[in-house]
Amino acid sequence: MNGLTVILLMIMAAVAAWAFTMLRVSGQAARLRAEIARIDRLARQEIAHWQDEAARARTRAAQVERDSKAWAAGCKQGRDDVISVVPLLIAAQEGGAGGDQPDAPGAVGHV
Repeated sequence: MNGLTVILLMIMAAVAAWAFTMLRVSGQAARLRAEIARIDRLARQEIAHWQDEAARARTRAAQVERDSKAWAAGCKQGRDDVISVVPLLIAAQEGGAGGDQPDAPGAVGHV
């Protein structure tokens, strides 16, 4: 083997090593791209899921707020009704001495 053959073999070995390395790197790059695409797809599905959940939560919160306002309005109306009726009850009790309720002897006579 002369020096020129050794140099040519070294160059061929370097080119072969470079080619094998590039093939391996391109295979790994393809696998990594596929994995990144899979993770991206999963992330987009997860984002869509939580966006849907957030929309449902906003809808539920709006419903609860409407129900709460309706409940508060009903309570206020009930309080106003009681406040307006109490003076009439007091007046009826003072003026009628019992109102429409029969007294005990009359109640026994009806039985």
